[in-house]
Amino acid sequence: MTDKAPNYYEMYIEDNRLVRKPEIEHLLGIKRTTLWRRIKNGKFPKPTLIQSGRSYWRFADIHEFLVKR
Repeated sequence: MTDKAPNYYEMYIEDNRLVRKPEIEHLLGIKRTTLWRRIKNGKFPKPTLIQSGRSYWRFADIHEFLVKR
């Protein structure tokens, strides 16, 4: 019997991958306007990056929010 060591590189990539609005909307079961309202009211983290009119969040930030929720 051998134990497979965790792949820390994969864990790092997963935590730092960027998530877009449609994925967050699907995950939370909310619409775009509700998401922006929650961001404005401080009830959801602000995007980590906004590029070419698209908003991105780090997966780790979303995961942390969901755990604390």
